[in-house]
Amino acid sequence: MASRQIDPEAIQEYKTLIQEQLDHLDEIIPQLKKGQVLGRLPAFGQLDASATARTNYETFHSTTWDNLQNLRVSLSGMMETLQSSSDNAEETDEAAASEMADYESELGG
Repeated sequence: MASRQIDPEAIQEYKTLIQEQLDHLDEIIPQLKKGQVLGRLPAFGQLDASATARTNYETFHSTTWDNLQNLRVSLSGMMETLQSSSDNAEETDEAAASEMADYESELGG
């Protein structure tokens, strides 16, 4: 059976990529809040189709908001999992080094 190895550098690179995505979301999400640039309801006028356009826009805005929030939660969860994997890899490496040192001292002793 092949052994699995965790590359701490690869984990760090991936965490950096995810953090960049989280930072980008943190720039976009506030703009969608009510009263902000992307959170204002456009003036659709008084035509018959205006009510439909308004409803469609509100649905789109709400769906976009929910999707961005869900994406942020998912990315945050990925960061936590990567950190846990990194921590576990360090503990495993330290334990293996300790076992190797003990084994070497038994051989030499």
